[in-house]
Amino acid sequence: MEKELLDFCRVKKIFDKGFGFLSSINYPQDVFFHFSKIKDDKVREELEKLKRGVVYIYYTSRAEKNKRKVSRMWLKLKNAPNYLIPDFKSKVIDELSDGKTNVFELAYIIKELRSYEYIDRSDFELVLKSKKMQSNPSVVIQILNDSELNKFEDIDQYFNNIRDQKIENDTWVAEILNKIFD
Repeated sequence: MEKELLDFCRVKKIFDKGFGFLSSINYPQDVFFHFSKIKDDKVREELEKLKRGVVYIYYTSRAEKNKRKVSRMWLKLKNAPNYLIPDFKSKVIDELSDGKTNVFELAYIIKELRSYEYIDRSDFELVLKSKKMQSNPSVVIQILNDSELNKFEDIDQYFNNIRDQKIENDTWVAEILNKIFD
């Protein structure tokens, strides 16, 4: 039996007939879902209102006849079972270095993981040192909350200095970690 993995995506497409396909960070193929499989009325109601790319969906899937199908779905990360979070967090952090997922989608997920205190200092350091963050450091702004942003005198100038290589990578990573966690 395969291990259950938490996944996420922005809604890729929902057809008028009540089915759609979700992209996956865990599997190469899209994952099929149908509204009839959603038992929670609130989730069904929200999904029926969706437009492409409007909301993130968290889900698990299973393989059936060489295709993946959604088995469970949540609109909020906090509603997903806690036992799914550690592997999910690791996969999201790995995606920041070796994945195909858009960095801004990953930033959204990292910020949500942080809001529920699933990301500690060592995880956050891995995030900051990832290939996608190192090549586009201003994305870090997307994963900081308002109180953290306020710890910088001029956040835009700070990241402009990083972009212009006036601040070395190891230096800005250490400075951000110290401002956030000390």
